Amino acid sequence: MKKQIFNHAKQCGEAECCGLVIDNNVYMPCRNIAYDPINNFEISVDDWIEASEKGQITAVVHSHPNGMPILSQADQFYQQKTAVDWWLVCDNHIYQFRYIKPLIGREFEHGHADCLTMVLDAYMLLGVNLPNYEREDNWWDNGKDYYIDSLPKNDFHQVKLSEIKEGDVILFSLNSQVANHAAVYIGNNEILHHLPKRLSKRDLFSGYWLKHYHSIWRHGKWPLSNFTAILNNMAINTK
Repeated sequence: MKKQIFNHAKQCGEAECCGLVIDNNVYMPCRNIAYDPINNFEISVDDWIEASEKGQITAVVHSHPNGMPILSQADQFYQQKTAVDWWLVCDNHIYQFRYIKPLIGREFEHGHADCLTMVLDAYMLLGVNLPNYEREDNWWDNGKDYYIDSLPKNDFHQVKLSEIKEGDVILFSLNSQVANHAAVYIGNNEILHHLPKRLSKRDLFSGYWLKHYHSIWRHGKWPLSNFTAILNNMAINTK
């Protein structure tokens, strides 16, 4: 299937290719009917119907021949409409972006939509697929130190507060002896995070949060240029 996708992208040249994955194992090439196929793509309703008649549409595929390996603001907007994975062909690679809910305004659900989920999903938008893991509630009171145990294993290293950059993960100790809360630094002295019984939101990294921060961590393959993907997500969900 991947060979079919690469061949289709090559055939489309400078224009964006587009297609649909059916049942996770069949690729159906589609015609790009966008007014400006060099910079955008649009799949016809007829192609959507044809694909849905063959099976379940599990992913939307398109290419960025001269673009970045992240979903654009428009891409993310329409991914949220389709509610399926989106695959992106760029730089002779297929980047698979699982469907995620908007980063801002999420209802809290421990283990499914919490502060760790926020970090995992933000990094997914950047093209970094971090592993999830089962976690019981109040694990920090039961002798566990999940964040400090897992971050170094997943290519994160600790940095100083004075060296903080967009995309770094900030850990906090909230009424705990260990780090039990995480946020993503989004620049301009702001963080993106999710607390229990609250909607996910951005906050100033000052006052209470600065007082209770534990440590700051950076991914070894952190592509700073891809940070736009997080800003794109926040932009389309705060209008």
